[in-house]
Amino acid sequence: MDAAIKQDLPPEGGYQKIQYARNPAKTYFRGGRLLAGVLLFNGCTTYYYFNHCYPKILHERVEKNGAHLATLPLLMAERDRAYLKHCRAIRDEEEKLMANVPNWEVGKWKGEQIYKTLDRNDFNDPILCEYYVHAPFFDFWKKAHEAQIQV
Repeated sequence: MDAAIKQDLPPEGGYQKIQYARNPAKTYFRGGRLLAGVLLFNGCTTYYYFNHCYPKILHERVEKNGAHLATLPLLMAERDRAYLKHCRAIRDEEEKLMANVPNWEVGKWKGEQIYKTLDRNDFNDPILCEYYVHAPFFDFWKKAHEAQIQV
């Protein structure tokens, strides 16, 4: 079996030349046109925002602010009412706890008023530890270390 060996040779005329020359991408916009397009787009969107969107946002802000201002006196009155109710509960609890102690009067120390310059009917705010005397310690600690200003 004599088989003729056929060698793989290049085609007639040789292979094509290798393309190695630079082929840059086609540019549609250059710097000046691109900047003009961005400025035009921003101008159009700014016009649309301030003439169509912003009036609605401003109206909602005015509505929300008006609702807040309308309900603020009610919320402050409820907060003050809850404060006075809690102070009264503290006095009632003191009266209940000290009922067995002879000569004990609620709001006095050893039979004398604590604040001598105040009238009997004037209200004096309790200090923070007196206000939270019957509350869990964590509530007192949280209020004592509070950094926010409440309105």
